[in-house]
Amino acid sequence: MLSYSFACCNAHRRLANIELALYDRGMKVREIYSSYLLVSGVICLVMGIGNWTVGVIETSKYQALLYKTARTGLEENYRNFQQLDHQKNEEVLRRINEDREKYNGARVKLNFFYVVLVGGRVLLLIGAILTLATLVRLIRRDTQMKIKRLLRLAEADNA
Repeated sequence: MLSYSFACCNAHRRLANIELALYDRGMKVREIYSSYLLVSGVICLVMGIGNWTVGVIETSKYQALLYKTARTGLEENYRNFQQLDHQKNEEVLRRINEDREKYNGARVKLNFFYVVLVGGRVLLLIGAILTLATLVRLIRRDTQMKIKRLLRLAEADNA
């Protein structure tokens, strides 16, 4: 009876050591935020989401403006006003030139925000890849450390 009691206590102690080895040292928060790759991945994710959002909003805004200020055909009509004097020509052309300037400005801004949109997508993709790869690396490293600790405990119990 005494040997059974001793064996039972020994088994409980070994089980407690194994549980301690497995659950004593979980992945610490410091290990997560001290990983430069993970931090840079999260920053790329956030910046990518922000750029993508701004790009979508502003691109749709300037596309609507381009549609509204599309060429009206007035550029060709001003040639019919050859009989007008210089001042009247300026008045007629002012509206045409203002519309053309709005159109060209909106087109340039649309191109810029399209680049922002594509850059946001690229940053989001890079951030997702970096974050996932780093998380996998951190989890694998933590698992390998726990396996090594269990092997050391098994060697100590056998010795």
